[in-house]
Amino acid sequence: MFARASQAQAVVPGARRAWLRLPWRWLAAGLLALLIAALLVGLLARLTDPGTLPITRIRVEGRIAHLDEAMLRRAVAGRVQGGFFGVDVAAVRAAVEALPWVDRARVRRIWPDTLQIRVTEQVPLAIWNDTGLVNRRGGVFRPQAATWPADLPRLYGPAGRSDWLAARYREFAAILEPAGLGIAALRVDARGAVRLRLANGIEVVLGREARSARLARFVRVWRKALAAEAARIARVDLRYGSGLAVQWKPNGTQTRHEG
Repeated sequence: MFARASQAQAVVPGARRAWLRLPWRWLAAGLLALLIAALLVGLLARLTDPGTLPITRIRVEGRIAHLDEAMLRRAVAGRVQGGFFGVDVAAVRAAVEALPWVDRARVRRIWPDTLQIRVTEQVPLAIWNDTGLVNRRGGVFRPQAATWPADLPRLYGPAGRSDWLAARYREFAAILEPAGLGIAALRVDARGAVRLRLANGIEVVLGREARSARLARFVRVWRKALAAEAARIARVDLRYGSGLAVQWKPNGTQTRHEG
């Protein structure tokens, strides 16, 4: 009996030494980390509270010719309620870029209460199928018709061909420019046949093949023989191996010219 008691008493000092060997330093570091995390969570919740540092100013920058700035502000008004740190910048940018006259937008916060919106406006190249506009990259956008510039040429073609037609317009305009001629309308049909209406009203038929070479031939003949007769010409057909056919006004007779 006495032996058992002495054995039990002998266990106590070893248990005390084990208790003293516990990693108190690590435990304290863990508790401190938890405390810091809780403080950060609270601080984050406070900063993202819409009532903390609210956005009170929207600054619109960029060269704007056709965009309605009031419409832009209305488009983003419901997306700036999150305060300086809580506002969803990506959602604001998406709302701005959804406006028809906006090509690209960049949005950033300016301490402590301002949202800066820098806008790059669409640059229209032509009117597309009388239903919208096409930009210089060939992308179609559809602002209200009342905002369309009045002096734009017109492109007509199947859906999905706007980028191809925009490229052809630039190519053909460069060929015609030295002769002082401009394009009022450019049309391609489902088979790929192309025709132009020049700014002076003359129709130019290019067809489906060697369009640039045919148009260059037209410019050569125009300078030599046709420019002086421009007021009498209704139509020029370039679908020939060499030369062209001219349809005259008002009786519609045709003559051939070799290029």
